[in-house]
Amino acid sequence: MNQAGKEEVIFQKSTSGGGKPTTISSIDEADVGPASLCTDALQLFSFESRMLLLRLLRGYWDDQAVIPAEQLHRYYPLRYFEREALLFNPAVSRLATLQAPLLGVKPLDRHDQLLRMFTTLKEMAQGSDALTPFDAALARGGVGGLLAAAAERPPEERDRLVTHAFAAVLEPCRDWPGKVKALLRFHREDGEEETNRRLLDQMLAETVDGREPVRALIGYAPDLGAALHSLIAAVHGDLDDRLPHTDELLALSNALGGGGFDETRRALLRRIQGGLAGLTPLTRTGTAAEGKAFGVIVDRLTNFDGFLGGAGMAEALTRRAKTVWSSGGQDAPFDTAVQRLATRLPAPAQRIGYLLDLATSPFGRNKLSVLIRQVATEFESITSARELVAPGVSTDDVRSGLGRRLRAAGIPRALAEGLIAKIAAIPDGERSLGLPLLAAPAVAAVTRATQETILIDVPKAAERLVLFWRGQTRAIPEDGTQLVIGRSSQCQFVLDIASASRRHAAVSRQDGVFMVEDLSRNGTQIAVPGVVEPRRLTPGEPLALPPRGEIVIGSAELGEEPARIAWEIVKR
Repeated sequence: MNQAGKEEVIFQKSTSGGGKPTTISSIDEADVGPASLCTDALQLFSFESRMLLLRLLRGYWDDQAVIPAEQLHRYYPLRYFEREALLFNPAVSRLATLQAPLLGVKPLDRHDQLLRMFTTLKEMAQGSDALTPFDAALARGGVGGLLAAAAERPPEERDRLVTHAFAAVLEPCRDWPGKVKALLRFHREDGEEETNRRLLDQMLAETVDGREPVRALIGYAPDLGAALHSLIAAVHGDLDDRLPHTDELLALSNALGGGGFDETRRALLRRIQGGLAGLTPLTRTGTAAEGKAFGVIVDRLTNFDGFLGGAGMAEALTRRAKTVWSSGGQDAPFDTAVQRLATRLPAPAQRIGYLLDLATSPFGRNKLSVLIRQVATEFESITSARELVAPGVSTDDVRSGLGRRLRAAGIPRALAEGLIAKIAAIPDGERSLGLPLLAAPAVAAVTRATQETILIDVPKAAERLVLFWRGQTRAIPEDGTQLVIGRSSQCQFVLDIASASRRHAAVSRQDGVFMVEDLSRNGTQIAVPGVVEPRRLTPGEPLALPPRGEIVIGSAELGEEPARIAWEIVKR
């Protein structure tokens, strides 16, 4: 997989028997992090090392329908792999070339180290039957039971024990959806320990981080745009169960919707990035449909400070924008594509984040002067640090974070310091995000009507948020730190509205601030007393709640009676 998230073959040669070609994929220094620099065979079982092997030998794993966590424990498959000299030797040589400078050794010495570790790995595989008690611990007590059993062994052995136990679960599953289903059996949403979920997250990420696993999970999709939209919905945890998705992808989406699966999200975002960076059209029905499909994808990938997926996604979206907005058979110019993409982002933080991410990518670095001008222009329009900060983030963190991002993007030092000084010069009262503004569309409506901006008071620690609907009353923090609204029976407020998602919206308390977030595909509206028009939330967008109002879900235009869930922030 290259930096654009697209798999790229750099070595391929058929075996003498005329079988399938053997391949290694393109990886570079960016793929070889410090955590993957093994000096001991036991370190080969670490998550970082497994992911490196996964990307280097993607075609091999897809052909075998396994992941490294399974294969590293099997003696005969390891011997078979070693004898495939057209695959094994180039793989070892590529790793040695990339890792030697980081370890301060010569490539030939690193090559020998890797061969010795592989020999030790085969020896450990011959004695892997001794690890079956840990397989039983996982089957009997879940991830918690496995970790409890592994606690009796030296810490450096933990990754080997954990992967062996999960390999025993995955081995009977001969297809990718079956592997995902088997792993999700160990996911318990209520009371799951962070360490347990992190290990399960790593196994899921290793399983879905590939083109073939994702194809199998998506199942039927009429075109690339529909497939990417399904993946994005899964990342957000709001995949629509009324559409023909596989049960495994729906289950994965439900798990991601509960939070705590960051590695799996990143794996899916890499697949989305790879799809966008390719040449396959998003639709088969013409230019207008292509543009519409692209616009939906752009909107769904929007994050507070740019796009989900960071620099890689910024580059993939820009490359796709050049073709989607082509004219006369010619791709749109770079600066036109960037400008149009930035225009789709409503907030300065999103536009600046996108420009800085793009500037750190190889594609953007070649056009750095264009991006520098646009970044400077965006900063000129900023009048409050509130426009750059997510709720609950301190202004000092904003300044230091901006400094790092500006330097990473290659913004000239003098300009970067000037931009940061501009934010620092805004009075403290204006820079504090302890007083979040009602988001832009609602503020604009009120400003036009009353010529004044409404500030929303932040809930203090001694306050609670009470929600009312159809005789039901729920409160934060008495009923937990988060309340979810949707069609799922597991939600705190269960809706019987056709256009509602299973997990449609969530209300939570974050750093003392009560927030609402839209998790749906069909939208959530916030009605506030004194504001003429309800505010429609952007998917995934958190919004600080004022003292009272209503969360509106459903559409009268579709013949539904919208649910109006009232809230009030009261003193305890």
